[in-house]
Amino acid sequence: MKFGGASVKDAAAIRNVAAIITEHQEQALLVVISAMDKTTNHLENLAYLARDGKEAEVKEQFAKIKRFHLKIVADLFGDKQAEVKSKVDAFLDKIERIVSGILMLEEFPPRTYDRIVSFGELLSTTVVAEYLKLADQEAVWIDARDYLKTDANYRQAGVIWSLTEANIRTQVMSLSRRGRALITQGFIGSTTDGKTTTLGREGSDYTASIFAHCLNASSLVVWKDVPGILNGDPRIRENTIKIDNLSYEEAVEMTFYGASVIHPKTIKPIFNKRIPLRVKCFLDTSLPGTVISEQTNPELVTSYIVKKNQVFIRIKPRDFSFMEEHLMQEVFYHVNKSGLKVNLLQNSAISLMLCVDNRPAVINAFEALLLDQFLVEIREGLKLNTIINFEKSDLANIEEAKMVQLQENKLYIVK
Repeated sequence: MKFGGASVKDAAAIRNVAAIITEHQEQALLVVISAMDKTTNHLENLAYLARDGKEAEVKEQFAKIKRFHLKIVADLFGDKQAEVKSKVDAFLDKIERIVSGILMLEEFPPRTYDRIVSFGELLSTTVVAEYLKLADQEAVWIDARDYLKTDANYRQAGVIWSLTEANIRTQVMSLSRRGRALITQGFIGSTTDGKTTTLGREGSDYTASIFAHCLNASSLVVWKDVPGILNGDPRIRENTIKIDNLSYEEAVEMTFYGASVIHPKTIKPIFNKRIPLRVKCFLDTSLPGTVISEQTNPELVTSYIVKKNQVFIRIKPRDFSFMEEHLMQEVFYHVNKSGLKVNLLQNSAISLMLCVDNRPAVINAFEALLLDQFLVEIREGLKLNTIINFEKSDLANIEEAKMVQLQENKLYIVK
C-alpha cells in the first residue's frame, strides 16, 4: 500500500490510515508513506531561506514545521506521547543542525537537499508506526535507505536494481508475515556508501512499485482522495468520469503526458511482474477504484490530459540544410548532454520541433550547445494537451497550435 501526503495531513487523517491498515491486517503488508501534507515543500523552503542567510525567517519556518508535527503527536497520543515525541524531536534536532550548517556556509548543494527533505518521510512514518502500535496493530518501522540503493545523482537518483532487489528479498522479506505491517518511506534511498538520496519529487509511488516488484506482491494499492483515475482533471473539465480499468500501456501513456494520479515511473516495475495496481479512495474505502493491469477498458473512454508550463523549441540548420538524420543525431546528443526532458517531437524538411518541460537552466544550456550550428526559436507558457480516444469535435482545439501530432487514437496539441 502507498499513502500520499494528503492522507496523513493531520491526526484525523492518520487515524483513518491506521483503520485502513487494520482492515487488511490478515494480510502481510508493506506500507509506503509520504511526508505529511506539504512538509517536503516546507523543508525545501527552510533550506533555501538558510542558503540566502535569512536567519529570522529560518527560525520562523523551522518553528512552524516543529509545531505542526508536535501538534499531531499530541493529538494522537495525548499523555502517552513521551516515547514518540522523543523520536520526533531527534529528527527535528538533526534538521536544525543541517540548517545551521547551510546558514553558516550559505550554500545548498543537491546532496544537502536530499538530506534535509528526507526528514518529511522519516517523521511521518515514525508517527504512523507508533500510532499503529498504540492501537495494538503489529507494526515495524523500517528505513527505506537501508534497502533501496541508488547512484549519487542527488535529487533524481537512479535505482541500482541488483543491490536493491537483493536487499529487499533477503532482509525485508524475512520481516514480513501475516498480520504485520511494515511501515517505510517513499521518495528516499541511499548510495552504496550510505549517503541519503531522493528519487525525484512525487516519487513515493515509484518507491511502492519498487518494493512490490522485489517482494513479488499480490497487488499494489495507491490510496488517493479521488474515487479512482478520472478521464480528466475535475479542476479543469466538468462531468469527468472514472475509468474502471486501464492497461499498463494506457497508464504509462497517461502518466507520461501529465496525468498526476500516479508517478510515471510507477508502472514499469509492476508491469515486469504483472502485479495489478489499484487506485482507491481513502475517503470511502468501499468504492472499487481503478485497476491497472493487463486488462484494458472494454468501453472506449475519451481522456483529456493537460501538462502545463511547457516550452516549444524549433531548431533549424543555419545553412538551410534539410533536417536529416545526422543533424537530428547532433541535436539529440545535446538533448542528452544537457538533461532536457522531451515530451513530444516533430520534424519537417528543415526543422525539428520539441515540446519540453520548462526548466530554464537546462533549456539555456541546451540552446548554448546548439547556437554554432542551428537557429533556435523558443516560446514559453504553453500547454501540452493530450486527448486519448479523441472525437471529431476535439479537432477544434488545433487552432493556433504550435505543434499538432496524431498517433492512432491519440491527439497531441501544444498551444
